[in-house]
Amino acid sequence: MEWMRRRRRLKVAAGIVRIELVCAPSVWSAMLTRCARRYGTVHFAEGMQQPAGAGLVFVELSGVELSELMDVAARRGRWWRREDPPGRALCRAVYRAASAVVDELGPGHDACVTIPPITLSAGAGTS
Repeated sequence: MEWMRRRRRLKVAAGIVRIELVCAPSVWSAMLTRCARRYGTVHFAEGMQQPAGAGLVFVELSGVELSELMDVAARRGRWWRREDPPGRALCRAVYRAASAVVDELGPGHDACVTIPPITLSAGAGTS
């Protein structure tokens, strides 16, 4: 039933107006490259990352962009994708961190709700 949970998460994510991702520039670059392979760069605008201090960046995402990011992370983070272990680990961390925030919202969340940023730093996305 994991596919049902994943589908629900993508639907909730797509309904978000704006959300921030806080991560290392290399993490964003790696995920952007992976997303471009599946979706192109149409939804991911240039210059959307801003310095966040401590070597991190803020990346502002729309709900559609978050949904696409989560879709790519879920697909590329599967255990049977043996050709890219570091990429698989990265994708799993991104998906877990994003899922934690999306699961807090749930379906039909209020548009006025303050959504915490998705933060990928040491220990983020571990379980």
